[in-house]
Amino acid sequence: MRQLPLHAVALFLLTALAPGLVRAEDAEPTPSSVLFKNVRIFDGVSERLTAGSVLVEGKLIKAVGEHLEAQDGTSIIECGGRVLMPGLIDAHVHLALVRRPGEIRNDYDWMYVGALAGDQARRMLLRGFTTVRDIGGPTVGLARAIDGGLLPGPRILSSGPFITQTSGHGDFRNYNDPHPVMTGNLSFLDREGWVYIADGADEVTRAVREALRRGAVQIKVMAGGGVSSPYDPLDTVQYTPEEMRAAVVAAENWGTYVAVHAYTDRAVRMAVEAGVKSIEHAPFVTEATMKFLAERGAYLCPTARISLTSPNYLGLPPGATADKLAEVNAGARNQLAWAKKYGVKLVFSTDQFGAPEIFPEQSKEFLTLAEHFSPVEVLRMATSTAAELLALSGLRHPYREGTLGAVTKGAYADLLLVEGNPLEDVTLLADYEENILLIMKDGKVYKNALKD
Repeated sequence: MRQLPLHAVALFLLTALAPGLVRAEDAEPTPSSVLFKNVRIFDGVSERLTAGSVLVEGKLIKAVGEHLEAQDGTSIIECGGRVLMPGLIDAHVHLALVRRPGEIRNDYDWMYVGALAGDQARRMLLRGFTTVRDIGGPTVGLARAIDGGLLPGPRILSSGPFITQTSGHGDFRNYNDPHPVMTGNLSFLDREGWVYIADGADEVTRAVREALRRGAVQIKVMAGGGVSSPYDPLDTVQYTPEEMRAAVVAAENWGTYVAVHAYTDRAVRMAVEAGVKSIEHAPFVTEATMKFLAERGAYLCPTARISLTSPNYLGLPPGATADKLAEVNAGARNQLAWAKKYGVKLVFSTDQFGAPEIFPEQSKEFLTLAEHFSPVEVLRMATSTAAELLALSGLRHPYREGTLGAVTKGAYADLLLVEGNPLEDVTLLADYEENILLIMKDGKVYKNALKD
């Protein structure tokens, strides 16, 4: 009997059997036409709010203006001068990493992992994140389930499996585990699509092509050492220029791009020179390399809160992993100042993964970014600039009917109604339960505290 993949069975059981679960199709009944009246609009770019109304038809914004009138059958939401803004975009999450990789590999049933991932997707939407880029893990099926209305969650642009070299940041084997390619003994993480271990340009090309065949929107490659993998020091550079270029070419042949995990100057420069468009983390780059990123037009996803905070944030046990994170914290102190100085294109990114109690920290990224940037700069990172990065996936982008990260005619009706003015105090968004009063995604309302 053929075994169904993890995400297919787990998500079916999650949606069919979990008591009290609200499916996407059971969101608050939303008329085909909705008029938000008396709002102050942040369009995703502008430094000032615009007073007016917003008309939604179906899943798109039909009109934005001052004197819009409701037609027959249009539902009117009186907003009382509150701020209407685009749904938030987080460009670096790992919904399938519901625990650290070693715990998933050794201690977790795959069906339970799928159920936790679906629950975290629902919670992420209710924090106001209507779109996320899942940058490593088997979430293609989760995206399909959400898009099909089986359960609520954000739009997911999934990278599918990490592409890593032997001994790379995505090689999560225990010390004595056999090599999956050398022995043919695939681990749970290899078998279920968390990671592909590939060495040499030919293997890298094959791994990228396989990830794309299985539905990856963009490709995630490990270009240097990381915190959560035990056998790759932070200073290591992973993959050769030829291997990295092979990944980029394979992605470009499918009209999309490569994002890399990279910490050091050498890893970042090698990746960008090979054609990589999106750099994740980069806490150890020098000022010269930050200027280089700006000159090349690369996007930086700094995952600032994790990079700058203490190891206690992740609840890590004492030992090598916690020591690595402490080293990252010390190295990242100048990163954001240099990025701002040279005008690097920064994108809101949190690297949310791990235990369910850690995921709500996602919204606290606004607290960290607010210490370094103006409110409008932070809001752009989480809306329009993030949407620009996601658009680099071209025809692989699954959401092309409208614009993301904007409140304009023809944009997706992914909208938040906010108490207070985030252009004056962006940290309002960190307290999402109190300050995000209404959440709409795809023209459907998933939260409406105005009626209470």
